[in-house]
Amino acid sequence: MASVATSVVKDSFSRCCVNPKFLDRFYEIFLASHPAIAPMFRNTDFARQKQLLRTGLTMVLMHGDGNQVGTQGLGRIGQSHSRKGMKIDPALYPHWVESLIKAVKECDPQCDKALEEEWRATLKKGTAFIASQY
Repeated sequence: MASVATSVVKDSFSRCCVNPKFLDRFYEIFLASHPAIAPMFRNTDFARQKQLLRTGLTMVLMHGDGNQVGTQGLGRIGQSHSRKGMKIDPALYPHWVESLIKAVKECDPQCDKALEEEWRATLKKGTAFIASQY
């Protein structure tokens, strides 16, 4: 059963996803957020990357609900981003979170301070789990 917090974040995510600018805006913000990030995406197929992001965010939300499928999905993301995979430094994760929060604030007309805090809590739980796989 979904928690109330995760439910409001899921609703917000749905509102963001109907905005055609959401994922593009996230990547614009994220790539500019730290000098180490843009070079990592130099040869990226962004159509595919946006699908991966949408799926990854779904896994974060599922994990936040305690859903084992979501947790397993985040485990795979953690492994692919770990020192055994792409070697993504977990110190960059706060840039990812802040970029996503900025995109949500721009793309969800119902985003207020309380919803922003729910997003932060959900993303913190997900990124902490991903970082634990490093």
